[in-house]
Amino acid sequence: MSDHETLRGWLSLAAAGALEPQEQAELDRHLGICEECAAELERWSEMARGLKRLPTPQPSPRLIERVRAQLESSAAARTERRWNHGVLAFLVLFSWTLTLAGWPIVRLASRGVASWLDLGFTGTWTTLVWYTVLTWLTGGVAGAVLSWQKRRERRLA
Repeated sequence: MSDHETLRGWLSLAAAGALEPQEQAELDRHLGICEECAAELERWSEMARGLKRLPTPQPSPRLIERVRAQLESSAAARTERRWNHGVLAFLVLFSWTLTLAGWPIVRLASRGVASWLDLGFTGTWTTLVWYTVLTWLTGGVAGAVLSWQKRRERRLA
């Protein structure tokens, strides 16, 4: 592309006042020697002045209110999802902690100290499995109840 074509591409930007100072200076030098570009710049400038005289459209109050309500709803949903993920992570960690902390207690309560050396699949393991399932179910129910309560509080607020 020639310099003339490049400078001609800048005419609309010059009419809008969007050129950098050095670009504007280069274009001004070109306009001094090129009548065709000077005439085209005048047409672009006339169009830009006409556009500036047009009234700026204003959104209706109903549209503004609808957009604001949607933004608030979206922000509340994002906050609730973040809170739910945090609660879920806590409950998973809590369930694993209770399972691992409870395992020695279940072993001791079911068969005493001698059971530490017995690694066979006996009633102790069944009890541990049921304990784990019960712990995880309790954590899941607690998470669901907390989520439901938080959602209800937000609706009432």
